[in-house]
Amino acid sequence: MEDQLTVLAATAATTVVNSLATDTWEQVRALVGRLWRHHRPEHAAAVEEELGNAREVLLGPAAHEEDGPDLTAAWRVRFRQLLATDPAAARALTELVAELTAGLREEAGLHQEGGEREQPPPRTEMRARADGDAEIYQAGRDMTNIRLS
Repeated sequence: MEDQLTVLAATAATTVVNSLATDTWEQVRALVGRLWRHHRPEHAAAVEEELGNAREVLLGPAAHEEDGPDLTAAWRVRFRQLLATDPAAARALTELVAELTAGLREEAGLHQEGGEREQPPPRTEMRARADGDAEIYQAGRDMTNIRLS
């Protein structure tokens, strides 16, 4: 279960940071703020302010290519801390990621040439179960696995 929460925190951080530089950023602030108001209300205002600051960093004149990965790492830690103190936040965080991902897809569809929307890709659901020393690798598209022994 711990690994799943770590993956969820990383996915949420990536999705949130990628969304900050788009037209959906107000939605990001509202959704993340709502998450914190429900699970850690004493930190909600600070979290919303930090999202605004992160957006300024990404879009500011002094933006650097490392800013995105640095902000993603910081938000990954923040989401992991939230999940560690309140595991019930996992469901809400999963819903937040789904909503933001849908918003990003919709925004990408609006920016197609000719104003036509691109059809969304078919939904792919992957499930796996491993026992013992088994390893599972799943990808929705390209994957390269290199094992160094």
